[in-house]
Amino acid sequence: MDKERDNSEEKGEGGFSEKELDLDIEIRAGEWQNLKKIKTYQKRSRQGKIIATYQAVSNRLNQLIVLYYKFVSGNPKEAKKMLDELRKLRLIQEILMNCLVWEPKEQLGNERIPKEVWDLIK
Repeated sequence: MDKERDNSEEKGEGGFSEKELDLDIEIRAGEWQNLKKIKTYQKRSRQGKIIATYQAVSNRLNQLIVLYYKFVSGNPKEAKKMLDELRKLRLIQEILMNCLVWEPKEQLGNERIPKEVWDLIK
């Protein structure tokens, strides 16, 4: 019974524990590079890490696309930097999707995957 009480105290309003909530906040914010610092993320399976990272990258892409349209009309040079970042994030998204379907043995190490992505999902 005490165990049930401990679990219910850890859960927030939405039924998530604080640790899960921290992970959800980072994913929604698009902070895909900070995910590996969160213990809940570290405990996830390889597939769970890939999915969480994909969601965070997707959220970051959506945020940048909104900003890109605002910048492109007024500041083309700044828009070019953002376009480069959008391209990079789309590539990372594609890599993550491929990692999801590849077996770890098929990946042949990390030579196909950028280091920043490999460090998150290994």
